This record gives sequence, structure tokens and C-alpha cells, in this order.
Amino acid sequence: MKKSPFQSILQKIRGKTPLVIRNNTGHKIAYVLYKFNNIFRKNRPRPNVLSIPDTIDLVLKERLSVIRFGDGEIFMLDGGDTAFQKGSINLMNKLEDIVQTKNPKLLICAPGIWGNLDIFEPYAYWFNMHHLYRNGHVWQGLLSMDQTYGDTNMTRPYLAYKDKSSCGEIFKKLFSIWEGKEVVLIEGEKSRLGVGNDMFDKVKSLKRILCPAENAYTKYDAIKKEAFKITRNTLILISLGPTAKVLAYDLFLLGYRVIDVGHIDMEYEMFLRKETKQVKVKFKYFNEIHERNPENCDDPKYINQIIAKIV
Repeated sequence: MKKSPFQSILQKIRGKTPLVIRNNTGHKIAYVLYKFNNIFRKNRPRPNVLSIPDTIDLVLKERLSVIRFGDGEIFMLDGGDTAFQKGSINLMNKLEDIVQTKNPKLLICAPGIWGNLDIFEPYAYWFNMHHLYRNGHVWQGLLSMDQTYGDTNMTRPYLAYKDKSSCGEIFKKLFSIWEGKEVVLIEGEKSRLGVGNDMFDKVKSLKRILCPAENAYTKYDAIKKEAFKITRNTLILISLGPTAKVLAYDLFLLGYRVIDVGHIDMEYEMFLRKETKQVKVKFKYFNEIHERNPENCDDPKYINQIIAKIV
């Protein structure tokens, strides 16, 4: 995406600054800017992002499709790669178009990090603060101050937040989105969402399309071709990184209802275990803790749910 002259200069300065200096000063600069904005610029224009409960309530009430944008997509829009998806001009352009979509039946989500960050656990507090310092200009260039966004963390309500008292109810409401419905889940081949927990216990039926665990966008045409075979009355859930955004949008335009669920399964696993940090879960790929080679899953129920593989 196009950068302002000021941001271009900053990026050049950063590129010439030794990593050790950036590591020692970046969080300090981020903290000063965060405090300055929240003390002296309280009335500055900011994106309107709903709370997590209000986001889920709106999705349920209006039967919306959902596409969520987070730090990975924004880093990619700023010219970078993620740990499991290499960037490309084509993907970047599509992400930029999608995040700026305005359609009453499609809820675009962004992080709810524009005010007081004290609601977050210390690690998330500093991560979000630094993210705003590094990428706030990207968000500002993409988001409209006249549009209401859902909270990207609607599927990640547990680990990052200090107040975890309502997480059980939040997950229950989330799962009610697909309760009683015929569901097709499009996921990375090693993600295995819902295996070993009750996330999909109340669906009418569940089928899976497995895609590459990494760099799924290189197989996008094949994934899309398979997804387009799904009947229109099916609810489609997608967990496939940045590729999920493009696929969800293309399916939405064809009349499907689609929910971009992202890392919901691992977040739920951490909630069930009452963990305070991310840990390995048997059978499941989890890029955020570099767990890329989980055990094979031979569970007959899981295997019988697989209707296609694109690898």
C-alpha cells in the first residue's frame, strides 16, 4: 500500500538503524507515543471497533459473514511476510480491497486497540502498543472513521485479556453461530479444529476441506475451485491465515455465508486448560509457538469428515 512521505522516511531510518538499537528503543518510543495519544489526544479520530460481546451479538442478530484482519495481514500489507505465508503483490492488493469493503451483510473486523490498553495482559499490552507504533499508520490508511468494525479478537477472547470471567459465555455464543447447521470447515491440513474438544458437537453436520498448512495462497485457484462445489445453504468456516480473507470474500460474493474463525480452536484449547500462555496441543499445528509438525491424527470421526485435500 502507498506510504506517506513521512512514513517512507521513517522506514528508511529504521532500515539503517542497527537491530540492537531498535530492540532497545522501539518499545520505549511506543510507550511514549501511546501515553501522549491517550493523555493529550483523547479526542483524536479513531476507528470505531465494537466490543467482543457486541461483535458476536451483531453477527448472530444480522446473520453476518465475517472477515477478520489482524497484525499478520497488516504486516503483509506493509510489504512483509508472515511465518506461514509469503507475501505477494496480488495477495496484498486483494487484502487491501477487502479490508475497505462496505457491505451491510459482511462484517470486517479490526483489533480493538485504539483506546486504553490496560484491559490486556502485560505481554499483549506491550505487543499491541508496539504494533500501533509500527503499523498504526497502515491501519489509519485503510480503515474508515465512518464505518463500524467488529473486533478481530471475537475468536480470541481468552489469553490476551486480564478479565477472563466471561470467556465461557463468549465461547458458548460463538459456537451458537454454527449450532444446528450444516458446516464445511476449510482449514490447514494439520490444524484439526475441534478435534478433541466440543466446539462442533452441536452442528448438524461437519465436513472438512484440507489445504496446505503453509503458503496456502499458492494453491488458491485449486482451493477456490473445491470450495465453489459447496452448496449455498452450508455455513462455511475458514481457518487459513491471509488466504482465508480472500477466499471468504470470494465466497461471500457468490452468496455464501462465511465466518473467518482463525485461531479459535487453539484459543479454546487454552481456555479449557486454564493456561496462561500458549502450549502445544496434541495433533494440532500452531505456528505461533512454532509447532509445525504435530502428531498424525488417525481418529476415524475426523478422517471421515474430510471431503477434499489440496496440498
